[in-house]
Amino acid sequence: MQVEMCTKTYELEKKYICPKDISNKLDQSIENIAEKTGFTKYNIEKKSISTNGGNYLGLLYEINIKGKTKAGDQELNLFVKSVIPVESDLQVISVSDVYKTELFAYKELAKIFEDLQEEAKVPNDERFKMVKSYSESNTETIIMENVSKKGFVTGHRMDVVSLKFAEIAIKELAKFHAFSFVLKEKRPGFFEKHVKTMKTPYNCGEQFHEFVDSMSKIVINNISEEVKARVQKFCEGMADEFERHINDDKVKHCLCHGDYRPNNILMKIMDGEVSQIIPVDYQLLHYGCPILDILYFIMNCTDSEFRRAHMTHLKNLYHKTMTKFLKYFDIDVNSFYPRHEFEKEFKDKLDYGLIYALIYLPFMFASEDDIPDVAKQDMSTLSFKVHNKYKNRIQGIVEDYIEWGII
Repeated sequence: MQVEMCTKTYELEKKYICPKDISNKLDQSIENIAEKTGFTKYNIEKKSISTNGGNYLGLLYEINIKGKTKAGDQELNLFVKSVIPVESDLQVISVSDVYKTELFAYKELAKIFEDLQEEAKVPNDERFKMVKSYSESNTETIIMENVSKKGFVTGHRMDVVSLKFAEIAIKELAKFHAFSFVLKEKRPGFFEKHVKTMKTPYNCGEQFHEFVDSMSKIVINNISEEVKARVQKFCEGMADEFERHINDDKVKHCLCHGDYRPNNILMKIMDGEVSQIIPVDYQLLHYGCPILDILYFIMNCTDSEFRRAHMTHLKNLYHKTMTKFLKYFDIDVNSFYPRHEFEKEFKDKLDYGLIYALIYLPFMFASEDDIPDVAKQDMSTLSFKVHNKYKNRIQGIVEDYIEWGII
């Protein structure tokens, strides 16, 4: 088939340059997709997307294919994530491994989730949904449908979310976690080989401890004098406690998203309110404790006022949703995660929310004029400016944990 095309060049971000070999492979993949779609003449428009601190492990692109097919004019909108061009892996996490993990999520898990929900006849509006990916995706580049063209957006990384957003997000998280129990029952071979074996992506060695010390300094510089002594004492063993929580094999385990925050949750807004969400970015996917996912979400996108009013409600909604979702597959939640076990583990793991916030929340509040370059900077001495919103958020978290008797 003769195909005419015109390919424009990328408008690359100044911070990174996409390696030529990856760029060439991506160009070929896009051409393959265009031909498979039936384009006979087309133009490819490409541009980079700046997340202003919303993404640290990838280069993001928007690619639009416009042209003619036998059916007439057509446009195909793609979203592409390419691996960060680093000479070696980051000290606390393996970039190459997280891309393999995300590829597994979109190319294998998504299909199995779809098949399981179809077999169980889960109503369409109750199904857990993932963004469509293309078979041309590989461990260097993930190619997906660009659902922003369908009205999906993300909120700002520093904003406190609405109650409606939090409710829908928690319900989707409960469904995602529930799939682990469904897989164990309905696809036991796949579960044992591909799910149960997914380890945490973090390397908690000496360099991680140094990285935690660097983050602790940012925290101490942004909290009130009245609580500094308490926080400094808590930080002394924080790296070890983080490792203990993520490697705890005595608690319930399931597939965990690992990075469940507003930047990784696409939302559609109708009449001024969130009507639908789609979780994305499965780079930190692993087999771990579901409570950590819940606390990660809550500490990332709520403040003290929100938590006082709604945290118990969200916790209840999570377990209620899991119970209902499992029934579609003829599974009793009590066989896997009874309410009393969930409540006990939530209480036992509550301190993880503070540990996470002290270590990683500075990244979510990095000033847009000082976004840390994790691909080039030494993680053990990492330092950057945080937005003035950070002080109120971290202060509120610390005061909550003082009230809860954790520090």
